[in-house]
Amino acid sequence: MSENLKPGLYVVATHIGNEDDITLRALKVLKNVDFVICEERKIGSRLLRYYEIKKPVELLNEHNEAENTQPLLERLLYDGESAAIISDAGTPLFADPGNQLVDLCHKNGVNVYPVPGPSSIMAALMGSGIPLKQFFYYGFLPANRHERIEALRKFRIKGGVDTVFLETPYRLAKLLKDMAKMLGNNRRIIIAYKLTQPQEKFFVGTLEEVMIMTKDLPKGEFVIILRKSGIK
Repeated sequence: MSENLKPGLYVVATHIGNEDDITLRALKVLKNVDFVICEERKIGSRLLRYYEIKKPVELLNEHNEAENTQPLLERLLYDGESAAIISDAGTPLFADPGNQLVDLCHKNGVNVYPVPGPSSIMAALMGSGIPLKQFFYYGFLPANRHERIEALRKFRIKGGVDTVFLETPYRLAKLLKDMAKMLGNNRRIIIAYKLTQPQEKFFVGTLEEVMIMTKDLPKGEFVIILRKSGIK
């Protein structure tokens, strides 16, 4: 067990593109925990190397979450260790593995410590210019097109609040096309592209306009904010 940290699980936000954005507290926690839990060994190890941190790495991802969660919990519960869980980028547990581990920690009396910091969702909203009194976080639509169309059909019926969607870098064009089909070409949208990186850009307009703007856009991480219906 580290002498500098209380035992338990630290949910640590890391940078989303610009390495300078990580917090001092996040670095302190990563340097002092007994081990770090990440989604992919290559990405997690690269992040630790960048900050010159040497820690054992354990994997928790969509492929092994069912079998790895309990052994990780037991290390925290019975061995009194401290661990940091990180995602590939930004704030963990938004459409990422690890929620089951956090839930079991609460149920078994293991302390959980959020270490807040960069978030692509918050960064996109900060730069969007929309009123932030109310918004809805949708997350990822289904990858299967038929299921995605059906999800958008249900979303259309529910109606009107600014909504945040996430999507993989290579599916932007398909997603915009399906949104235009189900919600109309004139529905307004904001795409926050490669946030905090040199290529960072916001695309603002109707679905039809943004599809043209992003037609030749290189693959990259993005966040979509779909404006509520009726916005001109």
